Amino acid sequence: MFFKKRFIKKFRLKLRKIKNKYFKEIQDEKNKYIRVLNHDIKTPLLAQNQSLELVLNEKFGKLSNEQKEIIEEIYNSNNFLLDIVTNSIFLEKYEKEKPELKLEKVDFIEQITDCCEMIKKQAKLKSQNIVIKAKANKKINLEADKILVQKIISNILKSSISQGFENSDIEVLINENKDSISFYTKNKSIYMTKEKINSLFEDKKGLSDFNQLGMNLNLNIAKKLINAHKWDIVAQSKKDNSSTFGFVAKK
Repeated sequence: MFFKKRFIKKFRLKLRKIKNKYFKEIQDEKNKYIRVLNHDIKTPLLAQNQSLELVLNEKFGKLSNEQKEIIEEIYNSNNFLLDIVTNSIFLEKYEKEKPELKLEKVDFIEQITDCCEMIKKQAKLKSQNIVIKAKANKKINLEADKILVQKIISNILKSSISQGFENSDIEVLINENKDSISFYTKNKSIYMTKEKINSLFEDKKGLSDFNQLGMNLNLNIAKKLINAHKWDIVAQSKKDNSSTFGFVAKK
């Protein structure tokens, strides 16, 4: 019995060493993957986008309608890929480090307005208008992590634009009640079942549909950050071809 216990103890120790070794190798590969994404992919994409913006703004000469259309398509595709890379880097770092929320008083209306302004160009490429409809005071202070709130709002906006029909409005609805503040985006889009909507927020790997991968990453990150703030997610689709995504935050 004594020798049996010693053997089991040695076996467990050896097994732990093997697991630690493989865990370290996996972590090293993940870190290498993040470095490649950050430097070898993200950096040139940013440079390409900056160059394309100069061309689209006709800094090097007048463009024909056909030329502008082609360059806008390239810019849009580049921007979409850049979003996927940026979200992948953010998700990997967030999962690894599990940072604590840096809570402070955040001007909620200002954050939404700034995010809408930053993303306006992406909506324009689909001939969409972002329309803000606020049933709230001009200034709302919300206890939150400012950087992460920006990420939540911009990711939900990007998903709404990506899923929404061309030549339509993306409504940004802000409501303030006695105990809560809500932010929703409402678009015109295809009807989705409850199961389909829930699947958009799940952790997924190896999606063959590139467009769905982009939207899934946006909503998956938004969900994690909303949950971290202990807020409530809102996601629904109606048969009148409208979808709503957002959250309700308690004051």
